[in-house]
Amino acid sequence: MSDEFPPMIGKYKVQGIIAKGGMGVVYKAIHPSLKRYVVIKKMTARGHAGDAGRFKREAQLLLDLQSPYIVHLFDYFTEGSYRYMVEELVDGIAVDSLIKRQKALPVPIAMLIMQDACYALKYAHSKGIVHRDIKPGNILLSRRGEIKLADFGIASDHAEGGAGAGAASLKNAVSESTVTTGDLTQSGVALGTPAYMPPEQFEDSARVDHRADIYALGIMLYEMVTGTKPYPGTLSMETLKVIRKGKYISPRKLDKSVPKDVCHLIHKMTRPKAKRRYQSIDAVLRQVKKYLKHYDTHELRVQLAKSVVAGKLYEFSPEALVQKDKVRRIIRRVVLGVAAAAAVFAGLWYCGLVHKIALKKWYTEVNVELQMPRSLYENMDLPARAFFFENDGNDIPEVEGTRRIFGERGKGLYEKLIFWSPRVVAERPASRNITYSVRPVYLKKGDYRIKIVVGPYVWWKSFTCSDETCVLDCDFLKNAKRNLSIKTIAYDRSLGTVIEESQFKILYKNKWQPLEEVPVETLESGTVWKIRAEAEGYKSEEFSLLIDWYQDALMISSELEKEE
Repeated sequence: MSDEFPPMIGKYKVQGIIAKGGMGVVYKAIHPSLKRYVVIKKMTARGHAGDAGRFKREAQLLLDLQSPYIVHLFDYFTEGSYRYMVEELVDGIAVDSLIKRQKALPVPIAMLIMQDACYALKYAHSKGIVHRDIKPGNILLSRRGEIKLADFGIASDHAEGGAGAGAASLKNAVSESTVTTGDLTQSGVALGTPAYMPPEQFEDSARVDHRADIYALGIMLYEMVTGTKPYPGTLSMETLKVIRKGKYISPRKLDKSVPKDVCHLIHKMTRPKAKRRYQSIDAVLRQVKKYLKHYDTHELRVQLAKSVVAGKLYEFSPEALVQKDKVRRIIRRVVLGVAAAAAVFAGLWYCGLVHKIALKKWYTEVNVELQMPRSLYENMDLPARAFFFENDGNDIPEVEGTRRIFGERGKGLYEKLIFWSPRVVAERPASRNITYSVRPVYLKKGDYRIKIVVGPYVWWKSFTCSDETCVLDCDFLKNAKRNLSIKTIAYDRSLGTVIEESQFKILYKNKWQPLEEVPVETLESGTVWKIRAEAEGYKSEEFSLLIDWYQDALMISSELEKEE
């Protein structure tokens, strides 16, 4: 084909030819009203009604995609027997040309390109459009650092499931035609570019969804950060087998500087099974933005623009590629590390591991076990505490940090955290008494006193710490009971006055007996007593009262209702 070009196409003044191929020509022209450069794609192939229809359909798709991250379509028209699309001119290069020039891109730069590509796909997917040919050659970079998605030649939407072979073949003429470069896409594959296609796209291109774009974008990210594709670009049975298995060389094996989280991102985006990939481009975008938040994205964009303008191998500024909050993150990690270490140490100290292992030479473990009657309630509300004092024969000072609260043995937090038990004692569930214990205390060798306070009870004991573990068994409350005093009074429910002739009876030895006739010394705590209030002319009222072992005074106020 001659390099000659028409002076005018429609209303557009042609400036020259950008690219040409077997089925099309791309011209550089001037928009008459906007006074800006545009590109005109001319479809020259004849006799292919399907191709012409899909060429028109691509224009219709682009007309619906008004996004700063997608190449803008200004016009579509026919002139004579030819069809034309007028698109925004992205004055720069495609990502594949930048990769070829740089060999590989710094990860922050690659992730910046990923971010804008994600924005483009997010918008397209929201319109129900699947691009189906995401690759570096279709991501355009301007001299101002803009990043735009191009070439919807084989895109599909909800209205039409597939695009067929003819539209893709036009890519030989227009695939990269919106940039000021003579390079053309040579894949010529009807349903996409094999190296970037997911397994399901090889099987049925018409049925792929947005997850195919996610897969291709993951392959592109791999290529940007390593300079090579994870799979061969040739279409063969061997290539298909490798792609279906999803086995490729990890980016970190090719370049140790690629972060692990970027490798994980690539891995999840390029899973062979669509259901195991990210299920939306939003999920990918979140990961990309999470990575970029540590960088100055404006400076990254400036560096990207400079690399486009350079026209040759460009050395990116090391300062721009350094995380802006690196020092702060290091400090935060150090602080968190110290805090975590302190928390672990505090936990080990609390459990006694530090004293038991590191300080064993100087400290003796002291365990205290207290036997008390089993509470009749689910949880005993009687406070029980232990205090330790130095037995110096004078001031008897309390040992700092040794106060303890008793709890049922085996249920304490420290007993769940440690992996040893100083004493293992089996108790019958029906046993009348139960053993309570405290968190072990570690004391230096010498003489001490312990004070145990359980409600109204106080118990002192002297003991000596030597080399062996000290176990203090406290059984002064074992089988304990208290004499129970009972005071009663009855009221008239309607009048609120005291009923002087009332009588209270207690179930004693399986008989209801007047309370005053029951021997006082037989009334004890730690059981259930049944008491009934009676008065002539009134309905009786009965009480069934559970009296725990440490309770010794019972007051009953009964309101009796008159009989009808």
